[in-house]
Amino acid sequence: MEITSSELKSKIEAGESVMVAFTASWCGPCRMYKPTFQKIAESSDIPMYIMSVDDGGNGELAVELGIRAVPTTKVFNNGGEVFSKPGMMSENELKSVINNVING
Repeated sequence: MEITSSELKSKIEAGESVMVAFTASWCGPCRMYKPTFQKIAESSDIPMYIMSVDDGGNGELAVELGIRAVPTTKVFNNGGEVFSKPGMMSENELKSVINNVING
C-alpha cells in the first residue's frame, strides 16, 4: 500500500494506471483520509498507494509532481497525470474517479 518515489516513477514510466494519495505524518486530515482510501483500495480495479511526502526522497518527487497541499490524490495513466485533487475525498468520490477516469 505504501509506495516510494522510485517505485512510483517506475510505474508512471511503464504507463501503469495507479492512484496515489500523497500524505504526511504530521497532517491531521491525512490521518483521517487514509482509512477511507485504504478501504476503497481493497476492492479497487486499479492499484492504489499512499506516499508519505516526508519519507526519504519522496518530498522531491512530490514537488516535481506539483503537490502543494496534503492530502492530494492523483491518478496516473499511460505515463501521465490524468486526475488531481487536493483535500480529502469521500468513498463515493474515490469510486467515481476510478469509474470515470480509469475505467471511463
